[in-house]
Amino acid sequence: MHPHYVALFTAIDEYVKAHHRCFVAECFLGPSESQWVICIRPTAENRGALARDRYACKYFHVSLKEVEEVCAVNAIRTQLTEKIDRGLRSLGESVTNR
Repeated sequence: MHPHYVALFTAIDEYVKAHHRCFVAECFLGPSESQWVICIRPTAENRGALARDRYACKYFHVSLKEVEEVCAVNAIRTQLTEKIDRGLRSLGESVTNR
């Protein structure tokens, strides 16, 4: 297992659960090893998204620099949260108004 996997998966999963009623379904280093690929899906609580499409998901590409930042502080920084927030708008309502 890649040393960054656990920190990246955990930080993003905790964020999307708390703010978007979603979870990280996949997290892997892309084929070129120049970025990570994260798949986020709505939880059962996110009924609006699931009612529209029970296979709803959103893929994100996270640069190696962003991953290093996440791993350094065990949290995701503003630029990455903004990218996630924008991308997940299509999956349903956020838990908090950001």
